[in-house]
Amino acid sequence: MKTVLDTLLLIVSIAFVLDCIFTGAIRKALAPVNGAMVVDSGEQFYVVRDDRVLSSPYLTKRNGKLSGVGEDKFVYNKSGDVYGVHAKNASYLFDDCKEVG
Repeated sequence: MKTVLDTLLLIVSIAFVLDCIFTGAIRKALAPVNGAMVVDSGEQFYVVRDDRVLSSPYLTKRNGKLSGVGEDKFVYNKSGDVYGVHAKNASYLFDDCKEVG
């Protein structure tokens, strides 16, 4: 049952991101490189990596960069064209769509 719900959530998340891109709500979609795509709407960003869609909360400015904690308990931050997603035991860093860490 959990797999079905996870798959449904993934499909809905991807459909939401694509709909936002096509309607122009998300203006800056970067091409996928190395299995990752970062979609930036200014105050929020999405990372599509393999079969996961990570959605940041609305970010607030802190120490010169935008950051926030999502419902998934991940810490999201953005500084220029560098995006970060951090969990307790793992971190993803994306620089111009390339995973750098």
